[in-house]
Amino acid sequence: MTHTDEQLDEFASWERQSWETRAASYAATITSLTRGAADALLDAADVTAGTALLDVATGPGVVAIAARSRGAEVIAVDQSEAMIGLARSTGLDARQASVDRLPFEARSFDAVVAGFLINHLPRPVDGVVEMARVCKSRVAVSVWDAPAANPVLGLFGGVIRLLDLSHPVPPGPDSSLYGDDARLTALLLEAGLADIRIARVHWSLTVAPGDWFDAIAAGTPRTGAVLAAASAKQRSELRRRYVDAASASYSTAGGLVTLPATAVVGSGRRSPAR
Repeated sequence: MTHTDEQLDEFASWERQSWETRAASYAATITSLTRGAADALLDAADVTAGTALLDVATGPGVVAIAARSRGAEVIAVDQSEAMIGLARSTGLDARQASVDRLPFEARSFDAVVAGFLINHLPRPVDGVVEMARVCKSRVAVSVWDAPAANPVLGLFGGVIRLLDLSHPVPPGPDSSLYGDDARLTALLLEAGLADIRIARVHWSLTVAPGDWFDAIAAGTPRTGAVLAAASAKQRSELRRRYVDAASASYSTAGGLVTLPATAVVGSGRRSPAR
């Protein structure tokens, strides 16, 4: 689906505002999921001790902290003031900046990474171009796999559609678009990267299904917005249906569920000509 520049700008503004209000909830809950892909993302960018690394859209700093533990020299940026406050509280050098305007000179970093950012960008090619501009070598990004291959998040879509809620999110890009290898490869190539590598990382999350439903509702922009627009009765019914669906397929001991997670990690090397 093609969007106008006005629609894309509106979506970008909505995303920025959403993260300011959801940062604390995201940090308290969703990071238990996203940290499962952090090492694979850093490996894709060849991050080791001494690497000068920029972590874009750091959030509360999950990837940056993992890089710091490797001995990398890390600077972290995020467009959300609330997220930057959380990242700084861990001792990170965290600065407020958006991916479309990074406040660094060309080739300032050995490597640049962005965990689960691409699916939130209204203009993803422009974002990767800017990451490549400040990078000397490899840029790496992680995205969620297609919903059917990523039940930890994908299961929500089927449950929410059962009540046919009108979507309160402004028109924007398909959040699952780059879970496809060919499309992610094309994105990285269009941004001017070479030596493209695509890999998948698999892990799982064991949670109480009702608690995980509440975490997604509080800590994510798009799904959270849909749930916030539902009535109390609808949310209660959605929660019940989600718990039933998750328990039916992924139940473990003690009323918990173990949900499979899959991320796609793509990386490329900056072209010497750029």
